[in-house]
Amino acid sequence: MNGEGQELQGTVFAGCTILGKIGQGGMGTVYKARHDALDKLVCVKLLSQELAKEPRNIEFFLREARSAAKLEHPNIVHVYNFGQENGVYFIIMSYVEGKSLQDLLNEKGPLPVKEASDIVVGVLEGLAHAHSKSVIHRDIKPANILIGLDGIPRIVDFGLARSISEEKQLTMAGEMVGTAYFMSPEQGLAGQVDHRADLYAVGATYFYILTGRYPFDGKTSVEVIHKHISDPVPNIMLVRPDVPLWASRVIDNLMRKKPEERYQTAAEVMEYLNKHKSGELGLEDVSSERTFDLPEVTARLQPPQAAAPAASLERAAPVVSDRSISARQQPAAPQIKTVSGQAAAPAPAAKPALQLGALHNGLKGAMHFALTLGATGLFILAGASGRAPGSLASPLTSNPGAFFLLSGIGAALFVWAIWQKPRKFTGGHAAFVLAAAAAAYAGGAYIPAPEGADAVEKASLAVQIGLGNMFSAANSIVYALFLYLAASKMVYKNNWALKGLAVLAYLGGLALTYSYFRAGAELTPEKAWLAAGGALALLGMLAALTQKEPAVLISPQTLFLGANIAMFAMFTNPQIETITADKVRAEGLKAAQQNQENSYKYRRLLMEMQAEALYDEQGNPIERRPPPAPEEVKPQETSKLRNLARLEYYRALGLRIRGALAESAGIIFIAFFLALMANACFLEEVLAAYRESDIIGGG
Repeated sequence: MNGEGQELQGTVFAGCTILGKIGQGGMGTVYKARHDALDKLVCVKLLSQELAKEPRNIEFFLREARSAAKLEHPNIVHVYNFGQENGVYFIIMSYVEGKSLQDLLNEKGPLPVKEASDIVVGVLEGLAHAHSKSVIHRDIKPANILIGLDGIPRIVDFGLARSISEEKQLTMAGEMVGTAYFMSPEQGLAGQVDHRADLYAVGATYFYILTGRYPFDGKTSVEVIHKHISDPVPNIMLVRPDVPLWASRVIDNLMRKKPEERYQTAAEVMEYLNKHKSGELGLEDVSSERTFDLPEVTARLQPPQAAAPAASLERAAPVVSDRSISARQQPAAPQIKTVSGQAAAPAPAAKPALQLGALHNGLKGAMHFALTLGATGLFILAGASGRAPGSLASPLTSNPGAFFLLSGIGAALFVWAIWQKPRKFTGGHAAFVLAAAAAAYAGGAYIPAPEGADAVEKASLAVQIGLGNMFSAANSIVYALFLYLAASKMVYKNNWALKGLAVLAYLGGLALTYSYFRAGAELTPEKAWLAAGGALALLGMLAALTQKEPAVLISPQTLFLGANIAMFAMFTNPQIETITADKVRAEGLKAAQQNQENSYKYRRLLMEMQAEALYDEQGNPIERRPPPAPEEVKPQETSKLRNLARLEYYRALGLRIRGALAESAGIIFIAFFLALMANACFLEEVLAAYRESDIIGGG
């Protein structure tokens, strides 16, 4: 504590007993004190004597007091009093036990996504109140946000705040006010500033507390301000890959260069953040996601594809490479004839074109892999060539030239890949190729890339995010489908190891289906469906281990598909019944209310008829018969309401899955998996053709 603090400690100033110095600010000194009349701890901020010599500094200091005094909100430090005493200008405000957000970041480093988002929501709530009172802060930054022991953020230092209705401008023409690292472009240009400048600063603050880095840095303030004005907003996911896409999107929308392109109100930002925090959009927390570079993932995926054919073809290579040795070592060789009746050894030229050796087939497999991978990438680029994110039609309408060029080359590569196959066009391979193209195009179109990014940047981001989220729990239902398809291709192989892998894949997919729907279930699942799913899975295992050919009904695919449906029904049926019960209750109340209203109207009509007597021309009273009572309104049948509830639930579930795939770029992962499945079909077909040609050729 300096000498000034020691001199004031224990003294009474403006009705407050000074307890000690808290810190030194840009405009003056802040003391902790006890307000004698209110009997509570407060902060006393004093304008320094040196700054008080300039009237302009006094205007700035008192502007903070006037601006903050208009505001009363839990997320804004409250001003109790301000003025001048004994020639010293002061502000008395509420005391917050805690530390500034900047100090908190200095101690802990970048904050977790949830904690950072909670703080940003609190700041936005305070700003929404300030903006409703026509007050703009204009200097939002971590140092001006206090975090109390209760975890509630509070905005302080309205020294640069300005009332929108203020007639006198306290800033000179061309003067910039604010802190460079968090300053909006319009502040840097000393232009017209409104509440949207605060939203830009919130976006920069959000970026900073998530990464520990400023969005724009430089050697001088002028360099930083210039970057705010002209440079695109850095992609936060390249700095911190575990930040979810929705947070990256919020920052990007908050920090748009033009105010009219940002979020327009703090309430709009809060609504979006709260939906994600509460899970209303069906999006999972992806704070545990891992990101892999494309070469690393390709290296992990490629060896199993290359090793299997190489090993199989290598074993057959000696038969092809040296027919003379084969003929000398096998006395029975003359019994293996070609169609013309000649021995196989003397006529190697009669072999089919595919009988070219293991190396040649390996090269063809590598070429097929490269063609399908390249075609998938081109379809991602075609989807990313549009200007409107999230629109499948945008590439065709906004950039038709790039769309037709990229998709045309991609289709040509897929056709070339099909031409490499021994049997040319086959249904399974073609289905995987077409599905890979569609998934790649959709993944490129739905990627939430920063504004102004070109097709290459968006496609690169799509691939990176898709591969980075390939192990996300939000995509577990997709992985269940993949395991089911992979198992269905292996289950009929005449190899016990492959059959065992197929059974494990089926069970793994079933477990992922269970975990996916179990994670979102709030009710106890139905045990009958659990028993049915278990029984079907057991029968599926027996069928997988015993069957050698596909069966019409009792097959592993059918039984495990039924088991997955049972897992789905086990958790969804209770949800549907809950929605149905709510609808039945609502319909009952609606019918009861309608019946009550009809009964009231009917009784009132009878009373009016009794009160109003009618007479004929002779003066005799006319007898009036009351109308029939209204029929009782009955609620809709429970079966109809259950169907409506089921449609409502399935629609919400579809939106949840589609939203998860779009946000995590899971569609990109689907595209590459389908391309790999097409390569598996190709290798399987090459090996089968190789074995057939070897038998026919006498190897």
